[in-house]
Amino acid sequence: MMQEFSARTAARLADYTLFKLLLPVFRAFLDINVRKEIEKDRLVIACAAQRAGSALQEADIQRLLQQARAIDQKFLQQAAVFPVSIHIEYRDIEQIRRRRIERLLEAAGGLFAQWAQTPRFRAAVARLYSRAEFESLLREILELYSVETKMLSRSVNIPQIFHIARDSLSDTVHTVMVSVAEGLAGELTHKVYRRVPSS
Repeated sequence: MMQEFSARTAARLADYTLFKLLLPVFRAFLDINVRKEIEKDRLVIACAAQRAGSALQEADIQRLLQQARAIDQKFLQQAAVFPVSIHIEYRDIEQIRRRRIERLLEAAGGLFAQWAQTPRFRAAVARLYSRAEFESLLREILELYSVETKMLSRSVNIPQIFHIARDSLSDTVHTVMVSVAEGLAGELTHKVYRRVPSS
C-alpha cells in the first residue's frame, strides 16, 4: 500500500511544471522516505502480533517511537546524497507519528485476534469493520503519513530566502498526497469488500 501510495504521488506531481524538473531527484527522495516508513510499519505490525490477545502498554508505543528514530537516522544517512541537510524536529512530528502507530497497532491487533476464528483476510476485515469504517481507517493512516511527510519537508535546511518556495512545494505535495490517499483507500476497500455480501 505504501509503495503504491508513493508511486501514485510521484506520478501525480509530474503534472506540475516545477516537479517535472525535480521529479527524478524527488522520486528518489520519496522512495527512500517510503522505505523507512514501511520498515516502521513492519515493526508496528510485529508488535501487534506479539501482543495479540493482550492489551498494548505505553512501553510498547515508546519502544516503537525509539525504533522509529533509529530508522530515521538510517534515512538521514541515505538522504545525505541530496544537496540539502535535514534536521528532524521530533517535537513537531512525534504526536502525528504516535497517532499513526496507535491506529496501526489497533487495526493489526484486531485482525490478528480475529484470524483465530476467521483465517481469511477479507472475512476478518469485514467482521471488524463496516466498509465505510475500513475505508476511513486506511485514509486516516495514509493522511497521517502525509502530514508527517509535510512536517519532515519543513526540516530541510535551506537558506531563509528560499523558505517560501520550499513551503509552497511542501503544501503542493501534501495536497496531492491527501488526494491520492482518498482514491487509494477507496480502491483498496473495494478490493477487500467486493466479495463480501452487503448486510
